Amino acid sequence: MRELAFLNKGLYLSLHDERSGKTEAFHSEGGLVEFVRYLDGAKQMLIEYPIYVAARKDDMEVEIAMQYNTAYIENIQSYVNNIKTAEGGTHVKGFRMAVARVFKQYGDDTGIFKKIKEGVSGEDFREGLTAIVSVKVAEPQFKGQTKGELGNTEVTGVVSQCVGDALKHYLEENPREARKIMEKVSIAAA
Repeated sequence: MRELAFLNKGLYLSLHDERSGKTEAFHSEGGLVEFVRYLDGAKQMLIEYPIYVAARKDDMEVEIAMQYNTAYIENIQSYVNNIKTAEGGTHVKGFRMAVARVFKQYGDDTGIFKKIKEGVSGEDFREGLTAIVSVKVAEPQFKGQTKGELGNTEVTGVVSQCVGDALKHYLEENPREARKIMEKVSIAAA
């Protein structure tokens, strides 16, 4: 119920146990931004505010919140129409492509990655990243009966474009935070 409250900001959910009389309520005004902060809880944040992406394209809704911390573990959770996709899928693929493409271009353009001999890989951009990738798709095609992985190929491009555009804007508007992220990536790559 907590996940559903985060995924649907502004929604009030309550659970009442008639045996004990205990009630627990769930509500989130911040949605995915609060969700990322909740997941990172006690970790030290690299940037003060999570990066938030909300876009609508080709009858799909894309909503993403991402936060970097000082750890080196990737934590990406994904959802399609409020269904958790534990194995990811095409929406996560599009997200990862955009993060690697935009951050690599920014690092190359600013010269931050010049000293790295072996180059920077996509994995380097995800170390210390906590992200929630949520999409709303009219006709989702899941792989397997558990709905653990999204298979709609058109979702990859839509998510990649939406996230890529938002990240370019973020990096331009937030050079100090961009520098912190790129320095962490440089350390991970080295």
